[in-house]
Amino acid sequence: MNHTARKLLVGTVGAAGLFLATTATANADTTHKVAKNDTVWDLSQKYGVSIQAIETLNNIDQNSHLIVTGQTLKVPAKDAQVAKNNAPAQVTDKKADTANTSEVTVKAGDTLWTLAQQYNTSVEKLRELNGLAADAYLIHPGNVLKVNGTVQATQQPAQTEQPVQQQAQPEQPVVQQEATQEQAQEPQLVVSANHTTHTVQAGESLYSIAQAYGVTVDSLRAANNLGATLLVGQTLTINDPAKDPAQEAAAQQAAAQAQQEAATQQAATQVQQPVQNQAPAQTQAPAQQVQQQAQPAQVQQPQQQVVSTSADGAAIAAYAQSFIGTPYVWGGSTPSGFDCSGLTQYVYAHFGKQIGRNTIAQESAGAHIPVSQAQVGDLLFWGTPGSTYHVAIYLGGNSFVAAPEPGQSVKIGNMAYFMPSFAVHVN
Repeated sequence: MNHTARKLLVGTVGAAGLFLATTATANADTTHKVAKNDTVWDLSQKYGVSIQAIETLNNIDQNSHLIVTGQTLKVPAKDAQVAKNNAPAQVTDKKADTANTSEVTVKAGDTLWTLAQQYNTSVEKLRELNGLAADAYLIHPGNVLKVNGTVQATQQPAQTEQPVQQQAQPEQPVVQQEATQEQAQEPQLVVSANHTTHTVQAGESLYSIAQAYGVTVDSLRAANNLGATLLVGQTLTINDPAKDPAQEAAAQQAAAQAQQEAATQQAATQVQQPVQNQAPAQTQAPAQQVQQQAQPAQVQQPQQQVVSTSADGAAIAAYAQSFIGTPYVWGGSTPSGFDCSGLTQYVYAHFGKQIGRNTIAQESAGAHIPVSQAQVGDLLFWGTPGSTYHVAIYLGGNSFVAAPEPGQSVKIGNMAYFMPSFAVHVN
């Protein structure tokens, strides 16, 4: 009997010790290491305790509710035990809430958290009631969700829920963000107050159009929604055009007309002069006629035509200006690209005058004169004779036309900013 009693006593003490250990474990505080995106509200929901209990136990500021990733928090077990004891009541409430469900249509800006606050329920209940994943946050306008509870008549902002609002804020602009992304995909066109339009013609390119209007290709792209290729008939917006192609075409036409008139006048002079020399020969005596026949060269040889400097120079100046906008090309001597001496050579060759290819050779094309005595159409040089480095065609006043330097195009310059060294009147 004593042996049996001893066994019974030991068993009783062991059971009592196990009960006490279990009770101590249940009443002991739980620790939680803060993970990324954790909030006090999340922990209160996870462990079934109040936000205030967690913040009081861990000395957390109840205004900011700030916790740091990696921080170790104590979670009181008292509220957890109360939650455990109240579990049957929660199950009963859950059944009652399920029976009282209603439907709500999601509006722009709605989130699971705002709906839970509005209907006095929790995010977890909304997820469970609508079959959403445990980590689901994204909802879209037009979705129909089941909710339980009623809309709160007055919503009092609780300071303890601010961290949750901060966490939920990235969810609210989801729909707006999608719309913003769609808007961002559409390029913002830039149209200035001073702009014109151009209809694309066959054979044109962005480069040729930019050159015609004195703008850059980048400005054309910024002002127009362009695809991979230009389409004939497509209308382009030209911002702040520096040139007017219509006016330049008129200038070219005027230059061509002046050139044609000069050629016509030259031909008429060449025909008229031999006739005037032959007219007196018809009234001369036979002896004179014999003498004229002996010296036919003296009678019939026409004098060399001398075109007036003003008329010839104006035609040269007008023709040179027809190439404004042509890109500068080192060594270029054609309308596809000029350097400074290539432009002057090409213009003078058009009028039958060969002045040489480079500036040194062109210095010898005529008489050297001071810049103050230069006439329209004369050559202007920069540098000392024998070592000049730039040449242009004088337009009158302080203006000249030239192919300036790489990266620029043929344009009109001003002697007030770039004074020539001397001028040459081409023979």
